[in-house]
Amino acid sequence: MTLFVDTSAWYALNDRSDQHRDAALERMSRISSGQVGLITSDYILDESLTLISARTNRKTAVAFGDLLLKSSTIQLVTITEELRQLAFELFRKYADKDLSFTDCTSFALMKQLKLKTAFTFDDHFRQVGFEIW
Repeated sequence: MTLFVDTSAWYALNDRSDQHRDAALERMSRISSGQVGLITSDYILDESLTLISARTNRKTAVAFGDLLLKSSTIQLVTITEELRQLAFELFRKYADKDLSFTDCTSFALMKQLKLKTAFTFDDHFRQVGFEIW
């Protein structure tokens, strides 16, 4: 199984006071078995580093960035022009929902890679048809 990892999961893993921290740690311990692949995007990296730095501290954000960028088990995908265009189509389509453009880039990437499940605590993924793990 391959999971898309969203900002809310990365943040919960890096902020000891986050309400989802225990659930995130428990899920990550199951992932560590090696039978689950992890994919995230450069937009999620950007959003996660910014959020972790703002709500915890720069040291924690840098440690997270080092871990993610040096990982051989987490695939970091760059959002291409094609994916940005698809994301904008989704942003327009779901105007009735309170989705960020970054959410839409995640949805576009998941559609392109045929991923059905996200490691997230953001219900927007479920609202547009993905499973939350």
